[in-house]
Amino acid sequence: METGTGLVRALIAAVEHKCDLINMSYGEPALLPDYGRFIDIVNEVVDKHRIIFISSAGNNGPALNTVGAPGGTSSSIIGIGAYVSPAMAAGAHCVVQPPSEGMEYTWSSRGPTADGDLGVSISAPGGAVAPVPTWTLQSRMLMNGTSMSSPSACGGVALLVSAMKAEGIPVSPYTVRKAIENTASSISDAPEEKLTTGHGLLQVDRAYEYARQAKKLPLVSYRISISQVGKS
Repeated sequence: METGTGLVRALIAAVEHKCDLINMSYGEPALLPDYGRFIDIVNEVVDKHRIIFISSAGNNGPALNTVGAPGGTSSSIIGIGAYVSPAMAAGAHCVVQPPSEGMEYTWSSRGPTADGDLGVSISAPGGAVAPVPTWTLQSRMLMNGTSMSSPSACGGVALLVSAMKAEGIPVSPYTVRKAIENTASSISDAPEEKLTTGHGLLQVDRAYEYARQAKKLPLVSYRISISQVGKS
């Protein structure tokens, strides 16, 4: 669906335009997680230029280890799973007996990654009525996927970033990620569901309160380098 050159050009454009956020709603399987030239540049964009990168986790569930690249397999990217509420199930999908509680879509990709990472960071609503190409002979269509949950989460994070800037709270990919992951609403109490839903459903209001209370805490980050065996 894309080329390495196209992706690199997109990252360069995001840096040149001083973007705060990136959403990428596509991906595919990868042989090696968190590896490659594009991932190296993503790390630079996030670590050096402080851009928050959000991407879809994939639509290959419900099996484990199905998260796609780069959203679910890259440590610098916030991977988003797809959530459906009872109201969405009844209104959008015409389910006669909708679930009593919200749940992850069955097709939403699951972790862990091949290198042991969680895979899915948080979840967001995975359905949206969106504009579609004119050749479909209709102006809009109900679309479902982590391609919908990712921009939904990105819009929520944009609200959070806007509020943090207004309050003079330092914004970085690390403070924002910590805020949204630590305040996400748990979708299921089952421990294994962490691989499905990540930390839970995005809660913008809670994340803002978390960031506001953590404003006075020192910002600490660590960089770990692993050298070849036998070399310092």
